[in-house]
Amino acid sequence: MAGVLKSAGVPNPGGPLNPAAVLTGMKLAVLRRSMSGPRAASLIAGGVCGVLAAVGTAVLGLVDFPVPEAGVGTLALVLLVWTVGWALGPTLTGGDPTLRLSYFTLVPLPPRRLALGLLAASFVGITPLVGLIAFSVLIVFGAGLGLLPALVAVPATLLQLLLVVVLAKLSLQCLGSVARSRLGWELSALLVGLVCGFLNTGWFGLAFFFELLGGHRASVIGTVVRALPSGWSVVAVDAARRSDWALAGACLGGLLGLCALLFAAWTTLLSRQLVRGTAGGSRATARRDSARRDSARRGAARRSARLRAVTDSPAGAVLGKELRLWARDPRRARFLRIALWTGLFTGLLPLLGGFSTVLPWTGVVLALYAGALGSSLYGLDAGALWLTLVAPGADRIDVRARQWAWLLVVGPAALLLTVAATLAVPNGWAWPWLLATLPAVLGAGAGLTPLMSLLGPAPFPDLPGGNPLDGFSDESGDQVRMQSLAVLLLQLAAALPAAGVVLAGTLLHSAPLRWAGTAVGLGTGLLYAWWLGRAARHRLETRGPELLDVMRKGVRRQGTEPARSSEERERQDRLSALSRRRTALAGLLVTAGVLSVAPQGGVALGMSLLAPANRSWFLALYLPQGWQVPVAAGFVLLGSVCFFGVYRLIRAKHAAERE
Repeated sequence: MAGVLKSAGVPNPGGPLNPAAVLTGMKLAVLRRSMSGPRAASLIAGGVCGVLAAVGTAVLGLVDFPVPEAGVGTLALVLLVWTVGWALGPTLTGGDPTLRLSYFTLVPLPPRRLALGLLAASFVGITPLVGLIAFSVLIVFGAGLGLLPALVAVPATLLQLLLVVVLAKLSLQCLGSVARSRLGWELSALLVGLVCGFLNTGWFGLAFFFELLGGHRASVIGTVVRALPSGWSVVAVDAARRSDWALAGACLGGLLGLCALLFAAWTTLLSRQLVRGTAGGSRATARRDSARRDSARRGAARRSARLRAVTDSPAGAVLGKELRLWARDPRRARFLRIALWTGLFTGLLPLLGGFSTVLPWTGVVLALYAGALGSSLYGLDAGALWLTLVAPGADRIDVRARQWAWLLVVGPAALLLTVAATLAVPNGWAWPWLLATLPAVLGAGAGLTPLMSLLGPAPFPDLPGGNPLDGFSDESGDQVRMQSLAVLLLQLAAALPAAGVVLAGTLLHSAPLRWAGTAVGLGTGLLYAWWLGRAARHRLETRGPELLDVMRKGVRRQGTEPARSSEERERQDRLSALSRRRTALAGLLVTAGVLSVAPQGGVALGMSLLAPANRSWFLALYLPQGWQVPVAAGFVLLGSVCFFGVYRLIRAKHAAERE
């Protein structure tokens, strides 16, 4: 902190200090030095998707609406979606990873000045730029109405951006405080599951919302979205068109007052968090923590009684420990609940549009996300890995017991959800597909969760307060997200052999061949679990000390060691610049690959076979029937080429570093 303050140009450390300038400089310095590796790839991929969505929103202001009131209602609805996204976004990312609140616990600054500095630093980065581009739809819309509405749209755009930034800060602080309790686990997991489920299949329910906007309830819904704070900015622009300056001023003043109110609430929560982060804390906080620990001990005693069936052996000891961790550890419990809610919302949201084909797949989606979110299984234990390394012969036992624990926790839930969802919507055709793909996905998940966490160890921070959201904003969080995406895609690929057999039986109208996919799914699932678990055990045996070093010290970034000579320094600079370009290209290729393989390829292929009438945003479904399957397969091939390009970039980077 002192070094940053000195480099920021503060003449007297004991004199007046501008927190906004210092914290903004800190964030800029951190961002400038962290644009390499998984973090840069994650930022670039997210930035590209965000900018595309923001530009699409801004272009919406050019639409020629039949009457201005229709445009006001539509833009108010779009701004509501962006506002909700900003409020729920921190539950996915954990907020700003560069400026943690724990860094400033001992800094002698009043909470309000610190909050002002953190708020000013929040406007630095890709996310505020995306928000500014999206909210510029107000300026575009106002320019079409006249000069005065366009002028009013400028402060309305800035106030809308200020509103969502403060709201994101407040929501993260509230969720971070609530997420320490059991109720908080469920609430934060439900929000994340809703977001993930909407991203998966939410477009199937868009017809329902469009029907509401165009039906007999359109006037009521339009009034509601305009009355919400997210719609005040567009109401102010429309009021300027009608020269209703009282309403325009009331809307802009209301936005400013609401931002001040949210900022005051965030400052209050921030001051409490600062007190909680000190050694003593308040007596009320201590009493609440004591009561929470007593409740946890009572619940642990009840769960321990259920685990007495675990054998008294080394494998049983690890299995019992893992089962208890999946029930007690806030992060693991939250991951399981996220997977559960994601599976439910993925199947339920399409029902709003009358599409029930996805509902039986809720259990498979649960297994997919449980495997993806468990991609840092060993990272959750961090430095505790040394307990395994110092015990002779414990490597194989530890890996296999972790696999069994994951299967015992995820398998019954996925199977029960699959059976319940399929019986709720009678679809006899789905049983061969589900019985073939679910075992393959579970087996692949059981093997990939330990293996991926050992191939790319990313330890989660052990910070005071026990906030399960902290792991998302750690320096290794970007690597965890990339690993989760890789595990998700690998699990989908693992189900292809069994699904291919069922598809062949369906196309050939052969019932025995269709049901043979179940045997293929069971066989491949067992093979994946055994083979990938064996690879994880070999990795733990041969690279144990190196893995423990990463678990204890965290993920090391390239280029952190100082060069020993001018030639080495020049070589490091060239590699750093080359790494940034390759990382940017890799981020773009990963984004294009995911969009091509998953929605435009695999999902479009399934939709063309099961429900070709529901075209949504799948490009292949807008073509003639004979071209849909080849084009969808072409998207899968294009995505595979993109992923191969990422692989080649990584190989080239490693080759350049070895030279």
